Amino acid sequence: MIGGVASGAPAEGDGGPRLEPPTRAELRHATERFLDRVDAPLPETVQRQGERRRGPVVDGSLFPENRIVAFYGAPQLPATIVGRKTPSAAASKLVSQAAPYAGTNRRPVIEAFDLIAVIATASRGPDRKYRFRQDPFVISTYLEQARAIGGRLILDIQPGRANVVAEVRALEPWLIQPDVDLSIDPEWNVGRKGVPGRTQGSIRARKLNRVSGKLQEIIDENLLPPKALVVHQFRKRSVRKRRRVVQRPDVDVTLNFDGIGKPPAKKAGYAQLSRPKLFDGFSLFYRLDRKLMTPRAVLRLDPEPDFVLYQ
Repeated sequence: MIGGVASGAPAEGDGGPRLEPPTRAELRHATERFLDRVDAPLPETVQRQGERRRGPVVDGSLFPENRIVAFYGAPQLPATIVGRKTPSAAASKLVSQAAPYAGTNRRPVIEAFDLIAVIATASRGPDRKYRFRQDPFVISTYLEQARAIGGRLILDIQPGRANVVAEVRALEPWLIQPDVDLSIDPEWNVGRKGVPGRTQGSIRARKLNRVSGKLQEIIDENLLPPKALVVHQFRKRSVRKRRRVVQRPDVDVTLNFDGIGKPPAKKAGYAQLSRPKLFDGFSLFYRLDRKLMTPRAVLRLDPEPDFVLYQ
């Protein structure tokens, strides 16, 4: 069984298990198994349900007009909700999970897959970058599933030793699509000498601003609607000098609190790590949280989250 998970560190002040990243060989074999058994498109009933609620977001900003409810992971990683289900089954469950967040006098809800497109690894690989780039067919599979329910695809980067901006450039063929967003996992940004799973990673505001600048450049050059840039965090040092993180005109920078634990610890960590002028996200872990918070409890958080992630 492959370990690796993109987040899963405990909330500050609470405890929780920590999983080791997979090796490149494990990921290659898991990818081959996935490609051999990839399932059929969503049933037409689920597709019609998505089409009936809304079409793709093409104008205006994502936040705060809308709320995204997303599933996180990769099909090679069974510790994640995406890895525990086939693409169509994950899409069907995502529609059901997002439903309680919609309703009268609430923001429109957009479902999304936060797919790990660059997976941190325990083995260095031929380029010594300690990361594995997702197979393009895997990405296209989840983009099709997201579109089938009227949702979006978020491409997550676990850099390992790789340069984050270089990984964004490698994903540009996908990011020029109007319904594809970006996320970054600083926990796995370990620098030139770090090793994923041993080194606690982080990212500086200056590098985040370079990433958001690159994303804004992609939007401008391709006349695209706004995109989200989600930054996963579970402690203060996940994002260094966070006061210097800037918003771009068409990039909704969102700090997503990614801690595991009991509801009181998660609420406290979320409030502590939110940042004025940036958007807010909150993660929930089906198997690792100690008492999974209900959608009603999540919507009572202060500030109210713009982005809700399930793993």
